[in-house]
Amino acid sequence: MPVPLFSVIVATYNWSAALRLALESVRDQSFGDFEVLVVGDACTDDSAQVVQALGDKRFHWYNLEQNCGSQWGPNNHGLALAKGRYVAYLGHDDLWWPTHLQSALETFERCAADMVAAATLMYGPPESGIRAVSGFFPNDVYTPMHFFPPSSLCHSLEIAQRVGGWRRPEQAMIVVDHDFLVRCHDAGARIVATGEFTTFKFNAAWRRNAYGRQEALEQREHLRRMRCEGESFRRQELTATLRAATEDRLLRIEQSTARDLKATAKTAMNQSFKGSHRQASEAQHLPLSGPLEFPAQVTYAGFEWHGLEQHPALGDYQWTGPSTCSVRVLAVHLDRAVCISLSVLYQLTEGSLAEAQLSVNGVPLATQIDPGPSGSWRWWAQLDPVQLCPEDRDELRLEIRLARTHRPLDLDLGVDRRWLGLAIGTVTVEALRPEPRVSFMSKGLVSLSRIPTLRVGRP
Repeated sequence: MPVPLFSVIVATYNWSAALRLALESVRDQSFGDFEVLVVGDACTDDSAQVVQALGDKRFHWYNLEQNCGSQWGPNNHGLALAKGRYVAYLGHDDLWWPTHLQSALETFERCAADMVAAATLMYGPPESGIRAVSGFFPNDVYTPMHFFPPSSLCHSLEIAQRVGGWRRPEQAMIVVDHDFLVRCHDAGARIVATGEFTTFKFNAAWRRNAYGRQEALEQREHLRRMRCEGESFRRQELTATLRAATEDRLLRIEQSTARDLKATAKTAMNQSFKGSHRQASEAQHLPLSGPLEFPAQVTYAGFEWHGLEQHPALGDYQWTGPSTCSVRVLAVHLDRAVCISLSVLYQLTEGSLAEAQLSVNGVPLATQIDPGPSGSWRWWAQLDPVQLCPEDRDELRLEIRLARTHRPLDLDLGVDRRWLGLAIGTVTVEALRPEPRVSFMSKGLVSLSRIPTLRVGRP
């Protein structure tokens, strides 16, 4: 077989719906001298059938026997098999513009580069409006502070062999994709930007339970528009990105150059958030032996929450936002009917709390709003285990959904430019006493009668 100019490595793990769309964007490339090495990280779904269904001899399927939990393992397997002079990567949930490989090849030849970076549009969850741009270097000089994702990365096979490929999180001094870039830079690689937007990234680490939902709606719609609208699509996306910049929704992508940070903890945190792997600690569920209080705390939550703030009387709280959908995960074993109570310290606009929707594990709840201490509100609802599937009773995922978020700056409430919704403090879960009366609604939902004497929290 002729030796291809490009070897395209696609690391994947149990998300065949997104994988199919990513591979179709490779097949749409204007430059066709490539092989595609799709490497499963011990996949157990139908990803192999997705590759086979393409009916294209340039696409090859491999599956690792043991799960690595990160792209470093599949990428190294692909590098060992690669025949091309150049190597390109594509995340299984990302897309390429049809001229991606052609643009990279022209940059390699024009600049005698060892590595090139395509300009990339990175999309936050649709509810957040967040976008980011990568692949541009100040004064056209790359430094390790300027990260660009693997889906926008092409390099010579030689430079990867020179640095010894990708390192596992336990070996890397930073996250594995940034670690690879830094090591190539330190080995003398000439890194050049193509200057053309040819990569569209839908970061799973920004989307809660993306692997669990197994959806690829964003990618499907983008690929459809790319094919139907052509250059008009790119113009519209760039215009939307400019608008995001004027609205304080454009995220700056920069990485710390500190070399003493281990990547293992961040890898585990991202795996848990995007739902690709469950961590052992998540199995430590709390029994309902008494009122359980969950104070606001800093955990990785994508764009769902802002940082901790301090109320003078009520303690720590967090604003929801910039996303209109924010989730708190409570490790509670639900074996009886409960009252779930949220302390709401502030609402940015009048009526925001009244219009807000609260659900648990996807089940919408009928909520009540009562006055709370120091001008706060007690936003509460009742929940019975029969409303949930049996497998959903060991963890409560509280989802707060708002119609919109706002900047205080736009409401003449100060100079704060953050997109905010509700300020949430402590969440309390307590068993209902006495047992509530249960009636079944016409749609199969359970309505629990209110207990006027119910007290939530510590006496």
